[in-house]
Amino acid sequence: MDPLKSAWDNAPTPSRNISAIIGKHTSPVLKDIRKQVILEAIGYTIFLVVYYDFFDGDKKPFYLNLLLVISVLCMLAQSVTGYVLARQPAVKYNLLESMRKKLHNIRKYAVISIFTKILAFAGIFAFFLVTIRWTQQKYLILIPLVIIMAVQAYFQWKIWAGRIYRVRQTLEELNQ
Repeated sequence: MDPLKSAWDNAPTPSRNISAIIGKHTSPVLKDIRKQVILEAIGYTIFLVVYYDFFDGDKKPFYLNLLLVISVLCMLAQSVTGYVLARQPAVKYNLLESMRKKLHNIRKYAVISIFTKILAFAGIFAFFLVTIRWTQQKYLILIPLVIIMAVQAYFQWKIWAGRIYRVRQTLEELNQ
């Protein structure tokens, strides 16, 4: 048993530091987020390429086309920003200070994320709905769409509130 213990004690330790390991960003969560951002980018790009012909963009005013493009680009930018935020390592300072900074960034990103999605979907809805001749039945169809959007915004906020709560709980545990 002693030769095994001495071999273990004398084994060379790798010279990598934690920053080098984190710098590789090999986290499976980051890989999933990256795949999601890439798929969203491909989907948004395809949508922007075909919307002009498929959804009569050529028959709509320039400002609606611009609003649609800006809305889609905002959704893409929001996804990329989320990936960049998740990719930032949290080991620049001590662990407690890193967690505080991460919590602050997550809170800020949550508000921006929800607000951006609401505005983007409002812009997309405006593109599709402004040129419609409105009747009572069409207004009745619009009501569930607005309710669905409000429910989605509520659930987005609940998801972010849960994430923020978990980070805050971890931070409180570290403070003890």
